[in-house]
Amino acid sequence: MIKSLNEEGLTQAVRLLLCEERKKRNMSQFDLARESGLTRQCIALFESGQRVPTFFSLFSLAKGFNMSAVKLISMLVHKMDFYERQQKLLAADSKNVKCFT
Repeated sequence: MIKSLNEEGLTQAVRLLLCEERKKRNMSQFDLARESGLTRQCIALFESGQRVPTFFSLFSLAKGFNMSAVKLISMLVHKMDFYERQQKLLAADSKNVKCFT
């Protein structure tokens, strides 16, 4: 489980989750914006990693996906944990790379 909250992990989790959930539900950014009450530009900024959602925005996104905020946040925590483990594996791999000359 996540031991500390970092902005990069949250940003990546939001990017992945929004894209995956929209595709699973066959929604465009415009559809999610309409259902959530956020702007399409806001959704695009979240998905591109240029903006991190506020607490209020997370509730709005949950509404847009017709799920509870608790479920959305739980899904984000899972994604963040996955991202953190992936980063640790990549770091470990880069330490084990041997050069042959």
